Amino acid sequence: MSATSNAAVVRRFLDDVWNANNLAVADELVHPDYEVEGIGTGPSAVKRNVAAYRATFPDLTCTIEQIVAEGDWVAVRLTLRGTQHGPLGEIPATGRAVAFKEMVFWHVRDGQLRAIWSIGDALGLRVQLGALPASAWRRPVSVDGAAIDATPAREDGPPGTPPDGW
Repeated sequence: MSATSNAAVVRRFLDDVWNANNLAVADELVHPDYEVEGIGTGPSAVKRNVAAYRATFPDLTCTIEQIVAEGDWVAVRLTLRGTQHGPLGEIPATGRAVAFKEMVFWHVRDGQLRAIWSIGDALGLRVQLGALPASAWRRPVSVDGAAIDATPAREDGPPGTPPDGW
């Protein structure tokens, strides 16, 4: 399939499975070996994952901000929006509306999703839900304990607003 066709598969997956909550479409678009980390493989794992997100954010919507396809890979920059009406891990329901970013790469072959790699703004989400203070943006994060020279966060933005240029 062409890169354009692969991008269309991803768009349909997001529109039909995630946004319209039409889980039956996962049976067509998701390969049996597709792994959802910590949940399982195949269409049934995707359905459980979507159901879990919708239990937490019943009004969840995924907006494609940018999509780029090359060969069998499709990269998508998403904004997810919803209102937290159920627990999210250790965070109890807050009733707060949130918007958070995610970057996702899908491997698509023969019209089906074969693999996923994603990273989302977990810090920003937790700040919006009140599980972390807004000052969390201002604290440098280090993986190895080394000091980090971080630019201070903007003082004029709403909680969770990163400095200009991020």
